[in-house]
Amino acid sequence: MSALPLWRHYGVSADEAREVFAGALRGAAHVQVADDGARVVGFVEYLLRGTFGHSGYVWAIGVAADAQGRGVGGRLMDAAEAAIFEAGPNVFLLVNATNARARHFYERRGYRRAGELTDYVRPRLTEIVYRKTHGPIRPDGA
Repeated sequence: MSALPLWRHYGVSADEAREVFAGALRGAAHVQVADDGARVVGFVEYLLRGTFGHSGYVWAIGVAADAQGRGVGGRLMDAAEAAIFEAGPNVFLLVNATNARARHFYERRGYRRAGELTDYVRPRLTEIVYRKTHGPIRPDGA
């Protein structure tokens, strides 16, 4: 999975990718994986309270090239969103501004653009902040 174009785009090495999953195994985050019976074909890593200390955050999702277009990413997001929405009413994630395919994927799932972050992850890269919501974190208005 460390050969995913997304990870290469951000300069994530194979060792760094392994550490991401090792951290999840130590409880730093939640991870769901998809397999085809022989190998892992996708993953999603997320935090239940990773945005502003209140809201869920999808840190990364990846699907092997030969498994794309078969609903793997959608099922992984379904699982992550279900867990996050059990904990609170909002999910946030970042998408590289040049990744039109990913932006379309999330927009079809009900995510709405909440802003932009320039030079946040790497110099000269702009990230779009997306939010999917079931309501405010304080629904009573307090």
